[in-house]
Amino acid sequence: MSDKDSSPNSEVSGQIDAKVLFQNSFKDMMNDVVEAGSCCECGSCVLVCPHNVIDYINNKPKQVAKETSAFDFCGISEGVGCDVCASVCPRLWPREIHFRDAVFKDQRPYEDIFGVYRQIFVARTKRDDLKDQVQDGGIVTALLAWAAEEGEIDGAVVSAVGEEDDPCFPTPKVATTVEEIKKSGGSWYTYCANNLALREVEEKDLKKVGFVGVPCQITPLRKMEHMDPAFLVAEKKKEKPIARQRGFLRGYSDRVKFNIGLFCTEVFTPELMTDRIEKQMGIPLTDVEKFNVKGKVLIHKKDGSVETIPLEEAMRDYQRPECQYCADFSAELADISCGGVGTDQSTIVVIRTEVGEQIWRDFEANGEVEVMPIEDNKRAWNILQRLSRRQRNRVPEGSTRSGTAKGLPQYMAHDAAQFAKEKMTETKKSPEDLANCYDTAYGNESQPIEEIRYMAGQPILNDPGAPAPGEKRALPPPPSPEQGGASPV
Repeated sequence: MSDKDSSPNSEVSGQIDAKVLFQNSFKDMMNDVVEAGSCCECGSCVLVCPHNVIDYINNKPKQVAKETSAFDFCGISEGVGCDVCASVCPRLWPREIHFRDAVFKDQRPYEDIFGVYRQIFVARTKRDDLKDQVQDGGIVTALLAWAAEEGEIDGAVVSAVGEEDDPCFPTPKVATTVEEIKKSGGSWYTYCANNLALREVEEKDLKKVGFVGVPCQITPLRKMEHMDPAFLVAEKKKEKPIARQRGFLRGYSDRVKFNIGLFCTEVFTPELMTDRIEKQMGIPLTDVEKFNVKGKVLIHKKDGSVETIPLEEAMRDYQRPECQYCADFSAELADISCGGVGTDQSTIVVIRTEVGEQIWRDFEANGEVEVMPIEDNKRAWNILQRLSRRQRNRVPEGSTRSGTAKGLPQYMAHDAAQFAKEKMTETKKSPEDLANCYDTAYGNESQPIEEIRYMAGQPILNDPGAPAPGEKRALPPPPSPEQGGASPV
């Protein structure tokens, strides 16, 4: 389904043939994303590079394999073939709105401007040991702590300010104890490349982790999981490099049991902390306990006092420029999405997948969480609607390959596989070699069959559409408990 507005990100399925988009290459990523200024700095391309061609330098991917080569040259990509990095990039097609069919398939009871959902409601933790140090309702920290205590996960990927970090500047962490999870509570509103922590997950051989990230970190995780691997097969490539590349494409996401996406409009540049807060306001960063944004930037100090910065000023002067390219406010591809917009010491919870629903059912049955229907929190619902729509429509129109052009189709694994295989029709490989290469690329996965085109390209039910000139947009009412507006328990 799509928003009816004629924005750069409106979905009008079928106007552009997906074949022009298969397949994204290293060169595409470096030009249409990094050079174009839209790189979100998630580090996923560096994480999944099987051949050490790129590194994470000054928060961006950089070609380091050959100093004399162009910034957009990868010898593996242009030789035997690879491009695992580009296949997981969240700033290349398919974007979140083009990837719903791949992630949710026919398991999508409801859909709104904030994405596919099964249930939406408001919740807060009852745990006294968490209330003082967490954000809003403390649901993310409480859920991870419960999962660790119950053995549901053996670790969690989070962001946290550790003893070795500069004050107010978190780094990616792999928390393997409940105490480490508790210390990760709260948000700092500076960017932290959580995806890179999955390398430590592999090093520690953790098998089932909870992953927490903002939307541009959830999307590459889903791409690792769902992008069809037939593109790995090439005429010059043998089974061994295919197996290696497949391992990097799928290996990290295979270790994630469930993911939690955080609502996110933007994060701020480091200068908000170092210049505005520390220098201009005279607040040592070592005195800051935590941050929040509730119509203004709230600076909670360790002495219990709170200082503020007008949100308009923070967004104007310190918004990270890369964030303007993000159309996903509510982490639309997550198992569970969480955020504190429009709430008082509580969290909006959006259950999106069967995995997320089952985890939540078990968590809530523990009795340590309080839940409320979304219709009892109409202000939160309305703000979620407005922010999701505003973010969907703010992204500047760009190249077709960037995923921000009009009329882009849904990603279909079957179509991607067929396109990859069509390129191999003139191959010199024997049919037996080709079959073995595809078996290696897919591993224990089944090769995709043609999918049903579910709901992409249709209007959102109950969406009031664009307002008449001079009128405010009418907002749909929150769903009732019978329509998915309450906890599943």
